[in-house]
Amino acid sequence: MKSSIVVGLWLFFFTHVLSQGQLGVKRVSPLDSIRIDRVEISKNWITWDRIIMSELLFEEGEWVRYGRIDTSLNRIWNIGNFADVSYEIEESAEGNILKIVALDAVKFYPLLTIDHSSVYDYNYRFGAGDDNFLGSNSKLKIVWEKNPNGAQWEFSLGLPRQLLYKNMTTQIGFLNGSESRVFLDRIVTESNGHKDATYETRMIAPYDKTEYYVKIGNPWNLDYRYRFSPDLSLTLLKHVVNHDLLSDEDLNLNVLTPEKKYRFFNIGLSESIGTINIKRHRKDGYTAGLSYDLYAGVGATNSFHELNVNAEYHKTLSNLVQVSSWVRSGYATANDQYRFVKGAQDVIGIRKGEIFGKAYYSAYTGGHFSWVNTKWVTLENAYFVNVGNGADTYAELFGDHTRLSLGTFFEIRFPVVPIAVLRFTFMYAGAGSEWFKFNLE
Repeated sequence: MKSSIVVGLWLFFFTHVLSQGQLGVKRVSPLDSIRIDRVEISKNWITWDRIIMSELLFEEGEWVRYGRIDTSLNRIWNIGNFADVSYEIEESAEGNILKIVALDAVKFYPLLTIDHSSVYDYNYRFGAGDDNFLGSNSKLKIVWEKNPNGAQWEFSLGLPRQLLYKNMTTQIGFLNGSESRVFLDRIVTESNGHKDATYETRMIAPYDKTEYYVKIGNPWNLDYRYRFSPDLSLTLLKHVVNHDLLSDEDLNLNVLTPEKKYRFFNIGLSESIGTINIKRHRKDGYTAGLSYDLYAGVGATNSFHELNVNAEYHKTLSNLVQVSSWVRSGYATANDQYRFVKGAQDVIGIRKGEIFGKAYYSAYTGGHFSWVNTKWVTLENAYFVNVGNGADTYAELFGDHTRLSLGTFFEIRFPVVPIAVLRFTFMYAGAGSEWFKFNLE
């Protein structure tokens, strides 16, 4: 009995003291400095060395604080191409060598996404992508997508900030397909002095659409500092109503018949602050953003404005627990079918069109638990609350028709070969809501 107690006390003392950095293990403060004479990078069998070196906040031959080395490693993680990132400092006759291990994940893949809860709310995507094209951190994608509103295919190419002037990013793309947009009548009823607005579907108009876009970003937030540097996007949109697919009943409805052709030149500006560090699926940090879009109508098409705000916060409390929250809201001046129409991407469990109007908001908060977190496989389980609503004015947003869901999900990832992410979601959002959702991507 005595020997068991002695062994137990010794094990406690050994592990406790070792964790405090004693027994010959020197604790290093983030403020301590060391001279880095050379940097060596290994395991990056795809990514160019220069992409990784560009994320370091120091040059070879400089004295560097350990905290600055740690921040540089976070920046390498945030590139998003690695299953594991670590470092060690080796003393040699040539000086101190910083040895960085950046294990490349396989980022070229067939693109398969199945996001399904019912025939009313689903999204299927098929194609191919490469998030680290030729090791340059460029993003190349061609994809076909199908959902209840229609089908489309898209091509895009994005160049990273590591290859461009003064931290900029660029993306060009082309999109072609079809989409159904809903014309709704707003019906106001009054009971006991309380006005209640609802929407009744009167026509679903099928569109053929073509879009060309260019996006120019300047993400100073990834440099762990803030400078006013808004992102710019330019898009040319052409939406043509396919009247041949409208029935005589649709055309005879007592609503405004859709115009034959809608053309917009969209100018978008967005800005954000904050940084979220990402290590595999784990997140830590915050961002807050604001965006403004002018949809300038060409010809007879009416112009409208759109304003969106968003914020998210993640806190990793331990190796097991992470808490996450986000909120999004927007307002559009459009009086026709270009108002917001939201579905389960904003409140899990609701169907397409249950959040509708000029204004909307949605919010999420949840506790996330990582039961397995290795470079080969990760398993995450979360419990969440999700709310949201839509209306024509912000005063109506927080009324009786707020959508709320409670749920949990289980997600499996394979960081080294992230071809597949499997997520099973179970939730309750009221009578008649979707209770199950499956994602594969």
